[in-house]
Amino acid sequence: METIFYKVSKKRSPHLFSDLRNFTGISEAAGEPKHLIHLMNAYMDPMSQIIIHQGGTVDKFIGDAIMAYWNAPISTPNHADKAVTAALQQLHHLKALNATIRTNPEFETITAMADQKGVPIIDIGIGINTGVAIVGEMGTSNRSDYTVIGDPINLGSRLESLCKYYHSHLTISHFTKNKLKGAYLFRFLDLVTVKGKHEPIEVWQIHDFDTLQTEPLYATSYEELQEELRLHHEAIELYRKADFTEALKCFEALNRRENKTNEAIYPLYIERCLHYIAFPPSSFNGVFVHTTKG
Repeated sequence: METIFYKVSKKRSPHLFSDLRNFTGISEAAGEPKHLIHLMNAYMDPMSQIIIHQGGTVDKFIGDAIMAYWNAPISTPNHADKAVTAALQQLHHLKALNATIRTNPEFETITAMADQKGVPIIDIGIGINTGVAIVGEMGTSNRSDYTVIGDPINLGSRLESLCKYYHSHLTISHFTKNKLKGAYLFRFLDLVTVKGKHEPIEVWQIHDFDTLQTEPLYATSYEELQEELRLHHEAIELYRKADFTEALKCFEALNRRENKTNEAIYPLYIERCLHYIAFPPSSFNGVFVHTTKG
């Protein structure tokens, strides 16, 4: 059999993974398979259109997940900003999408399930990493696809999985953050090594655009969020300096705030501080090792 050689190259590009929350519950509540397929199409169509409008390529649908990339095959300026903008626009669109789904009788049982659990009908987590990947036509003599492969893509998938751990809807690496030129509301989450990797990466949450929004993604005022983030980053700095006693005081104060914008991050760091106070490390580099994917 003749060997087929496809043209491939290396390009730096952002890689986006999004995943539907509570998909098992949605599948069970849907009943008829056609209802589930119709719901997935109602969700994936606008999400895909947002990616395409921002110059991205929808690489594939993986069950309830979407994988996309930018800057290939055609070079795209400001590709990291376009990827983050697409992600934030997707999150902003969820309110209108859920309102539309709620009025559709076909999705009545799914809506009832979400209401009973006290969760949105459609909710997603998004991870974005940027790095040099192998891009090109890949496959067999019978079937091939233009796609991207490599470690940066794997890390993008890991970042999406970590959304649940950190209670973040949009999680990015410092590789992506360092390429951004636009204004966004950032929260440092962690310095970690993810499962299967040894190089530490900074994990960041993006709350929203750092511009006036009619309906922001955060449930507090802009001023309160800015104050919370300032205090949060001061506590993180103490933690990374191994001043666990002072860091603990800061994280406990943040955890007492009524309108905090991340429910998981403060208990997480409180637990770590208590551990290191009880068992002082001989050396501390601030790196947390994730032994699972999310």
